[in-house]
Amino acid sequence: MPNALEQKQKDAKRPALPPRLVLGLIVAILLDTASQTLWKQAALNLPDDALSNIGGMLGVVLHQPLFLLVGFLFIGQMVNWLHVLSDADVSYALPVTALSYVSVAAVSAVWLHEAITTERIIGMALILAGVILISRTDHNTLNPPGPL
Repeated sequence: MPNALEQKQKDAKRPALPPRLVLGLIVAILLDTASQTLWKQAALNLPDDALSNIGGMLGVVLHQPLFLLVGFLFIGQMVNWLHVLSDADVSYALPVTALSYVSVAAVSAVWLHEAITTERIIGMALILAGVILISRTDHNTLNPPGPL
């Protein structure tokens, strides 16, 4: 196990995250948080009989502004995700975007009045710990920076 000095030297050699990647990861978390919580709100606004048949459900969904907004957010997520993946390994980026699990829970508690139990808090703490560990690794192992 490396001592503190060796770890500090290793961290100093790791290239900084490109600002475009940082922005893309933040946007991914924000878009996922918005789309998931708006999707839940849109589902809560459905009439009781909307889920009784597929045709009726599609008709209701296509006429609900929130569902249309969620669709646009999903398209935005896809475009943003393509940019993120051009800058980072999926094995790095996807776990970092797991922070949206924490942000979705927080927004759901405040906006949708959902309960956050002790077990959920522990789970979110574990997610945060995992993201911290992953963030200490190289973001791009396919094309690592080589000697000049």
